[in-house]
Amino acid sequence: MKEERGYDSYDVATTQQSKAGGYPGWTQPPQWPDCAGRGTRMEHLLSVTATEPGGGRRLPLDDRDSRQDADATPSWRAEAEPGALGTFGHGMALGDLGGMYFFVCRTCPDTPYTHRYDC
Repeated sequence: MKEERGYDSYDVATTQQSKAGGYPGWTQPPQWPDCAGRGTRMEHLLSVTATEPGGGRRLPLDDRDSRQDADATPSWRAEAEPGALGTFGHGMALGDLGGMYFFVCRTCPDTPYTHRYDC
């Protein structure tokens, strides 16, 4: 896909920002936890990350840089209006560009959960 279109599935399937659900935006090699009760991979529940939208598909439409050609720029490659950048984020530092990733097993009766941290 990258050779054909210039981006790979990671570019379009995940985001590096804090979010609920979806796929974690790992900064290190993935460390998916397994449920101790079932032995199966747990589901991603929540990410709290050091990076927040300065670009990409989670960037609100009103904050996108008007100098970019909206028709030619895929949403996940959109950049923010320079003047809006100072209003983004939460000011947390989690390692370098790391995050906390929370996981849950919804098939077990006691709904076990765990977390992973990477930086």
